[in-house]
Formats: sequence, structure tokens, C-alpha cells
Amino acid sequence: MTDLSRRKLFAAGAAAGLGAAAGAASPAAAFARSPASASAAAVQSTGAGGRAQLPDVWGQDFLCQWSPPADLKRDLTPGSSKIRLSSQVNPRLTNAEGVDYETYFRNLSADGWTAVEAASNAWLSRKMSESEIRELKTQAQAHDVVFYGLHCAGNIIAPDPDADRWQRHIIDSVHAAEEMGCELVLTHAGSMYANRNWAHPQNWSREAWERTVNALKRICRDTAGSKVSIAIEAVNTESVNNPWAHARLRQDVGDERITVGLDITNMVHPGVAFRMTELIETTFDLLEDQISYVHAKDFAWNAMLPGMNWAMNGTGNMDYEMFLVRLSRLKRNPYMLVEFLTENAEYAEAQRNIRSIAAKVGVGIHGTQPA
Repeated sequence: MTDLSRRKLFAAGAAAGLGAAAGAASPAAAFARSPASASAAAVQSTGAGGRAQLPDVWGQDFLCQWSPPADLKRDLTPGSSKIRLSSQVNPRLTNAEGVDYETYFRNLSADGWTAVEAASNAWLSRKMSESEIRELKTQAQAHDVVFYGLHCAGNIIAPDPDADRWQRHIIDSVHAAEEMGCELVLTHAGSMYANRNWAHPQNWSREAWERTVNALKRICRDTAGSKVSIAIEAVNTESVNNPWAHARLRQDVGDERITVGLDITNMVHPGVAFRMTELIETTFDLLEDQISYVHAKDFAWNAMLPGMNWAMNGTGNMDYEMFLVRLSRLKRNPYMLVEFLTENAEYAEAQRNIRSIAAKVGVGIHGTQPA
């Protein structure tokens, strides 16, 4: 198997978000021995949007509780939902004039990918004709591929006037997704800097939180009546960087269309880097009815300072067995986007790893991958 953890995959520093300190709004470093019961108790006592914190493993007198409890047990009983795999293989889905959708979806399906998303910026740059929309939908259905959403990498709380521009972009993306029959658009809580990937020191302040809540209220209001979900992706550089913040955001916005575009690895900080089983369990316990779809990455902590590097799926710290099992227990068949790899061959390797782990724990995945 190719070792990607120290090669070109990370040359561009793709995992800056993973290395960022989680800040005041981060999940507690300590997790309970029994995540399911402890997280349920925490939600019951504080409310779904409360600042839940699970009990310490070693007791409050122990400073750094970064190691998992010795008696941690995993329930790997799979559910009945089947996962549809999506990825960022090339060519990406586009609405450019002249795309041969029959060939595109046939090739995607033949390679084992049965779901797909598109980048919102490019998608909104051109208005498709009704005949093109019909052709895309026809070919996707014919090849059993679901076009589920638009991926919006914008910044809805950027310094003005950019905040307004990005909010209108998300609104336009919702309308475009509705037209295509997509289920969701993905966006973020945002940063007080113009560049969403930069960690502004006030990103976890009350002001930043209220800017995010108000921006999402506007987006929901201006797309009222739409069935398209607005999925929020957690990132350590932003205020939504843990499962409790996800739950609180939906409560504060007050709209059930605010859902979770779950990325477990984007919530990783040193305190949970070796406690991924517990983080996964806690996250699903708190958010399982809100999860629209998930991102699939992996990471390794292999340097002196607390910076994480992306790793090939199934080879790093992520507990993929528990991750896939919990996905299979969701009430609806989930979409899983494999991202942040470089070449199509790497995506093929990631898919093989995921399918192999899924088969081991009895989790179903749509489609087949060629040998």
C-alpha cells in the first residue's frame, strides 16, 4: 500500500485545520468510558445546545487525559443503511457546455462511485438549459449515481461587504440545488478574516457566533419553502469545531434545515487524536438525526508539535470500523465524500480500503469497485 503520510499529499500543508488549537469551544479532552450513556446524560442535563462536557476518565486531578481508557469497548453491530461513496476524482462534475453526461456517469459508476457533488462557484457561473438539466438527471439515474449537493467553500461572516456576497452565494446555491433535485448545500460557520481558513482570534467570540447565526437565519428566510438542507461543516479554525457547537447552532438558528455535513477529522485536536472511537461515538449520539452526509479522511500525528497530517483512509488514527458502523445505523442511506487526496489512483486505493473495512464489519456499500 502506498504510504501517503509523508509524501506529496501533504506538501501543501493541507491539514492546517487539523493542527489548529481547538480553543474555548472545542470538545473536552476527556471522554466517558461509556460514550453512549454519558453523552445522552450530558444532553439531557444541558439541553441539545448546551455546553455539554463528558466526565473525565482519570478524575479531575489528572491534567492531560489524552489517552483512551483501558477498558474502552466498541459495539460494532452494523445497521441496515448502505453507504454511497462520493469523491473528488477528476474530471469533477461540472455544468460546462457540452459535457457528455452519459459517459461521465457511466465511468463514475463503473469505478464504484455512486454519489457526486459539485463546486458551487463553477456551478453558478453558468445557467443550464432545461434540456441539459433533464439529460443530467436522466443519466445520473440510469447509472445509479445520486447528485446530492453543491459544495460551497465560502465565508458567510467575512468582513463586509464580503459577508453579504457569500450569504447571497449560498442563497443562490440553494436555489440551484433545488433546480437540480439535490438534497443539500454545504457551507461553514466562517471566519472574521476574509480568508475562511485563517483562525481569527475572535472566531470563538460571542460576536462571531451571533454573526454566523444571523447569517444562517437570513439564508433560511430567503430560501423559505425550499427542501434543500443547509449542511454545516465543522473546522477547527471556526466556531463550529465540535459536536456540541453543531447542536447549539441548529438550536440558535431555529430551523431544521440547518443540518450537519459531518467531518470528524476537522474537529481533531491533540486532546482527542488518540481517542477517536469516543469522539465518533459521542458525535453520532448527539447529532445522528441531523447528519446530512459525511466526509471521509484520515490523519496521523507524527511530529513533535501538535500538527496533524492527512493520511490514506484506513491507515491513520481514525477508527474507520466504528465510523462506518455508526453511518450504517443512520435512518437514511448516507453519502460519504472521500476528499483531499491528489490522484485518481489514490482515490481508488482509499475506496478499496473503505470497502475492505466495511466488509469486515458487515456494513453495506452501494455499487462495486473494479479489481
